[in-house]
Amino acid sequence: MILRQNYQAIKEKYGKLGKNNVRLTQSTLILIQDIQATKDTYTFPVLESDTKNTVKIEEQRLNINDEFISNEIGFYLGGDVTVETGGANAFLAKRLYTYAPVELNSDFGFSEGVYAGHLQILVNKISFLEKWDLKKHNYIPRTQFADASVGIPNATQASINFAEHGMYPLQPNITLSGSKKNDLIISLPRAIRASGSNWLTPNAPTTQALTISQMWLVFRGLLGQNASKFQD
Repeated sequence: MILRQNYQAIKEKYGKLGKNNVRLTQSTLILIQDIQATKDTYTFPVLESDTKNTVKIEEQRLNINDEFISNEIGFYLGGDVTVETGGANAFLAKRLYTYAPVELNSDFGFSEGVYAGHLQILVNKISFLEKWDLKKHNYIPRTQFADASVGIPNATQASINFAEHGMYPLQPNITLSGSKKNDLIISLPRAIRASGSNWLTPNAPTTQALTISQMWLVFRGLLGQNASKFQD
């Protein structure tokens, strides 16, 4: 019901501004930054046209002709799962985490400090989100890793519902625009580094490796196609 009300209100607002050709659809933005051991401040590029920052294959950025009205925001740690085959690591999957799995290995504690950070969002240098604590997105489930080496028949993964866990409602909604300067900045009290560990599984290859090396910002809401060329 809230989404329907937002849709109607936003559609009417665009109409009053003469933006009758704007097409509103539900959509998602995914913005990614690599963790670097010497950085305590990260800026997330928003636009597809940002030539200074290569778009990662998993990213979904904003076209310069569009606007994005966010009603939910998520933050995740991004990890790669690999197995060793023929002396080389073969990529298996990209996994997202709402917590650092220190129960698997204490090395992941080096990523855990990210949840002491905060997010700021500015559009045309006006701050629309200030000191948003990342701890809001820190969800630690009861179903966690287990290692086959301790007699458990299979390694388990944390049970996370990505429609809910790690996501948080944004009220009021925040509009990112392809024709404006969007600054999304995560600030940490101190730098963190990538972390990783191996665990055993009962089938060959018997060892899998997880490396947490990225931060993901996920925005869900309404995409206003052909909306950004109008300034308001």
